[in-house]
Amino acid sequence: MPKLGYLNHLKLSGFRSIKEMDLPLSRLNVLIGPNGAGKSNFINFFRFMNKLLQKDLQLYVAEQGGADAVLHFGRKQTPVLSANLRFDPNSYTCELMPTNDGRLVFQSETCRFDGNKIGYGGGLKQKNLADPGAAESGLPKPNTATIAGHVAGYIEDWKVYHFHDTSKTAVIKQPCEVQDNERLREQGENLAAFLFDVQEHQPEAYQRIVTTIQRAAPFFHDFILEPDRHNDRKIRLRWKHKGNDAYFDAHSLSDGTLRFICLATLLLQPKLPSVILLDEPELGLHPYAIQLLGSMLRSASDSTQIIASTQSVTLANEFQPENVIVVEHRDNNSQFRRLEPKAFESWLEDYRLGDLWEKNLLGGTPL
Repeated sequence: MPKLGYLNHLKLSGFRSIKEMDLPLSRLNVLIGPNGAGKSNFINFFRFMNKLLQKDLQLYVAEQGGADAVLHFGRKQTPVLSANLRFDPNSYTCELMPTNDGRLVFQSETCRFDGNKIGYGGGLKQKNLADPGAAESGLPKPNTATIAGHVAGYIEDWKVYHFHDTSKTAVIKQPCEVQDNERLREQGENLAAFLFDVQEHQPEAYQRIVTTIQRAAPFFHDFILEPDRHNDRKIRLRWKHKGNDAYFDAHSLSDGTLRFICLATLLLQPKLPSVILLDEPELGLHPYAIQLLGSMLRSASDSTQIIASTQSVTLANEFQPENVIVVEHRDNNSQFRRLEPKAFESWLEDYRLGDLWEKNLLGGTPL
């Protein structure tokens, strides 16, 4: 990968359904597999890392039901959870062990800088972080001028997005703070403020977002992005229907349309996170919108790293074998396997990748 900071290798053992995993990663990574295979557990590991960085490890473990719920089949089978993440020239390693009161504490935590990976003469440098028995990570504030600070900056920029909640009380449908516009939040709760800022400062990017939404929802004309008249610190998502002067809000959008608006904003924004993670982003989308989503994911992977899971044959049809990771649950363990592109060259002359998956030629089915 030409840009520093992308995650190019992940070793993980003892996390939920993942007993052992040693997986190379590329710019575009699409996980396919049946229900219960472990795709969501893979995505959730990145939430785990976000909480670890935020010094909320113990809160996360408690919310999950204690250490035994996080460890692969509990402490009797898994005495240590370990992870090694490489994003050359840096890497991060941690080992965590359970306590008698249900917490996870550090057995070791280190970060490394390997100058040889980028032709730098500084050589190999290692920094020990949390002491043995520590309840929280020793990583510093992100982007401080140290090896550990750079590592923390990379991890902070790994964002797991989840736009599935479109209920009446969903956060995306509520007013948000106008100034909450630095980054699109994980559930789209600041979507209106974020779009307002993009419209003001990146009009070309804003127009790409609007045009793409119109392709999936031809009735959509544009957003109405203005602070509330009675409270100029607040803004809510409003939009205009083609051929009609009336204004509508997020409650008037179908679930699929609202999710597509979130996805288009995320993937077409001018400043992308270094890693975007999405768990089944196709949920509720029309097949044509799923095709547009596939195109946006491919395009975004030129500027960022994408890790997404899917159960959609239509979405899988948008990718090539080198993009796909097959996830299967065997011997009480989630197993991850990258496809070998040459093995499918002749098949792809007549079929698309999702069609081969549906025919059970890739694996990753309940059969």
